[in-house]
Amino acid sequence: MSQPKRALVLGCGAVAGGAWSIAALQAVSKQLNWNPADADILVGTSVGAVLAALLASGVSLERLVAAQNNEPQQGCYWNHATDSGGKLPPWPQWKFSGPALFKKALNREVSLLTGLCGILPRGRTDMSGFVRLIQSASAGDLWPQALQTGQQTQKKLWLMAVDAKTAERRAIGSQADDFTQVPLSRAVCASYAVPGCCPPVNIQGNTYLDGGIMSPASADLLVNEDVDEVIIIAPMASRWPGKAGSLFNAVERYARRGMTRIVDREEAMLRAAGKRVIRIEPNEDDLHAFGWNLLDPARRQGVFDTALLSTPATVAQAIAMA
Repeated sequence: MSQPKRALVLGCGAVAGGAWSIAALQAVSKQLNWNPADADILVGTSVGAVLAALLASGVSLERLVAAQNNEPQQGCYWNHATDSGGKLPPWPQWKFSGPALFKKALNREVSLLTGLCGILPRGRTDMSGFVRLIQSASAGDLWPQALQTGQQTQKKLWLMAVDAKTAERRAIGSQADDFTQVPLSRAVCASYAVPGCCPPVNIQGNTYLDGGIMSPASADLLVNEDVDEVIIIAPMASRWPGKAGSLFNAVERYARRGMTRIVDREEAMLRAAGKRVIRIEPNEDDLHAFGWNLLDPARRQGVFDTALLSTPATVAQAIAMA
């Protein structure tokens, strides 16, 4: 029996979300007997863009799992302790990330959460670790699509970023000229440009911020695509998050509730278009391991270990509900 045409959506979630997503991918791979790198379309947002780019560039899921277990990976260079920027980002610039977004929020053109992201200061995290990682995994910083010329069926890689002036989402990689004009590592950095943490990225004269400030997944962009099934791995969505327990966690839950509603809408749109949706998100145990600071690399191993135990049941339930 042939496999359905599948899209894999990897959402935002910083360090904790990345570790959890890799464990979730392993559970998906085992239960569907499927290699995530074989997705017909890969959509990545923020840390999901990092993982999507690595998978599309030929880094195996087994290598991603091994890296989470601190096993050295030749040709895939990443220092968990330092390369993501540490527990707290460096002191930011005294300049708003995207003030136009706040104006749009006042006019109810975008959500309040998106608007608040626009008035966070511009981050100054050193992104050289991300650039090194992607360049070490890809063929000369090239998009995988650029290496598929002449193949009958081309797989797609879309990395989501948001225009800081217009609030428009851009699926970098969806246009043919992206492959020649935007280095893969630069697209990843644009998708991971977390306001207040990481610097905005200029591409072709436009300033881009983390795609997660508009949608944690952007799965709705697949509504008109030729796929039968969409697998959404969304670290920032949780329908059953449990109690917050602290003020900092309450703030995290506020953002999470808003993002969960977005994923709810996107899932409904996909189902209305006749697509099967497998939606996977953290449970209460996972969120306890996450804590309130998803950037903290010291929590990464605990998040990954917890997810190895939790995600098999989570994935089985998601498949049953699809």
